[in-house]
Amino acid sequence: MDADDRIRRARSLRSVADAAAVYDDWAPDYDADVFDRLGFTGSDRIADLLVAHMDDTDAPVLDLGCGTGAVGARLAKRRVVHIDGVDLSPAMLALARTTRAYRTFVTADLTQPLPFADGAYGASVSAGTFTSGHVGPDAVAECVRVVRPGGLVAWVIGTAVIDEFEPALARTGLRIRHRSVEVIRRDGPPEGVMIVAVRESAHSSAR
Repeated sequence: MDADDRIRRARSLRSVADAAAVYDDWAPDYDADVFDRLGFTGSDRIADLLVAHMDDTDAPVLDLGCGTGAVGARLAKRRVVHIDGVDLSPAMLALARTTRAYRTFVTADLTQPLPFADGAYGASVSAGTFTSGHVGPDAVAECVRVVRPGGLVAWVIGTAVIDEFEPALARTGLRIRHRSVEVIRRDGPPEGVMIVAVRESAHSSAR
């Protein structure tokens, strides 16, 4: 199976168990497929956007669907030092651990309640998670809940699903600071919506 086939397979996942199995199997080849062969740039771009909007790079950041740790590695290079990773796949987390960019990891399903206190993080970041066959808009409120009021979310949302996410984003009361539709892989079409937003209040993420 080539890199494009694996992307298509990943974007047609039908269950949490299917997702965990696919990514555990893909983990050894993931970086070579996604970054080397296909030239995906969304991870670096969203990390750079987050840092550009952060007032305090000492604030803790939660990497949602951290995968092999590409976003965390980029953030660490930009002097963000307190990064936690959460992902469904233990095999992907094992690779993220080798980046040495993260302080802790949690294996968890983002469609379920997260094991973090309200407002535990100064920011959340995500690339490759809010897209076809992956985590849908029902997870938005929970992912915002763990960010403190005044904190940031910096997410890449696939253009194929952005219309489904718009109502959920609006319900949280996020204040958008940056929004752009961008190319996120070499020679590809614009297929990533880059969003950086501020969580306005402690009660805005209620389901």
